[in-house]
Amino acid sequence: MSDMMYDTLIVVAAGDFPRLQNLYHRLTELTESRKLIFVGSKGVADLLEKSEMKGKAEWIDEDSILPFDAVHALMKERLATLLAGGELPRGVTGWYYQQFLKMKYALQCADEFYMVWDGDTVPCRKIGMFSEENRPFLDYKTEYKAEYFEIMGRLVPGLRKFISKSFISEHMLINCGIMKELLGKIEANDAIPGKEFWEKILNCIKTEEIQEAVFSEFETYGSYVALCHPDAYRLREWHSFRLGGEFFNTKTISKRDFAWLGRDFDAISFEKGHTVREDHKDLFDNPYYQEKLGPRQMLEAVQDLFNGGMVEVWEK
Repeated sequence: MSDMMYDTLIVVAAGDFPRLQNLYHRLTELTESRKLIFVGSKGVADLLEKSEMKGKAEWIDEDSILPFDAVHALMKERLATLLAGGELPRGVTGWYYQQFLKMKYALQCADEFYMVWDGDTVPCRKIGMFSEENRPFLDYKTEYKAEYFEIMGRLVPGLRKFISKSFISEHMLINCGIMKELLGKIEANDAIPGKEFWEKILNCIKTEEIQEAVFSEFETYGSYVALCHPDAYRLREWHSFRLGGEFFNTKTISKRDFAWLGRDFDAISFEKGHTVREDHKDLFDNPYYQEKLGPRQMLEAVQDLFNGGMVEVWEK
């Protein structure tokens, strides 16, 4: 158990909070985080007040970190030719906005570290974020999207993919000093219009690319660490069940299910829109199958049928 203190930041929309509100308690029980902080609109604060997390977590108004309207206005300006007078859906801005919130929080965090954790993900087993020698872990998975690295190279010349793995792991322990340094490097790039880092990011993306979700805060930060602070973290392989919502119902997943999943997975995600299909019922949550097979064996047996979904790969 590390003596390093940090809080966990969960950026979540009011419409998404209820989906996992009965499982968020696992984050307080299974991580070393001092407290959970939900970042969102006033609607999130109202839902938190009525949930079982009342008194166990805090809320921060997203606009107090970065006003949504400012980001939305720049997005509309960038996409004006494509919109042709039409209205820009908030969701298009929201995908970038939630990443900017996670990055900019470094400017107001009083601790050395803070952890960002995806709002659709819960831990399967106890998670420590520091090694025995008190070095923070930088967790990695297997994913690749070339555009992420093209964009980061425009933002910080020389920044590129440094390891074969991906830093997109549904969570990340952020060193405030390193994140501030990265934001400063982006803002110092006079070749890109804008003053603040988020303006530079949006302005460096080609108009026709913006709606393709071509920026990743996790890949950008992780790659910057690998380039400029290679000894600051210890790399660790991370496994999460990304398509958990296709096999488990958030309302009925049990302690037995989590104990079984925890044999091979660190976390499980329930992505928006995912539901348990009829042919997926009574499969991963079947006690008989759980007794005979491990979760890794089960997933490896069926993930070829995911038709382009995330495929989990083990190094050993």
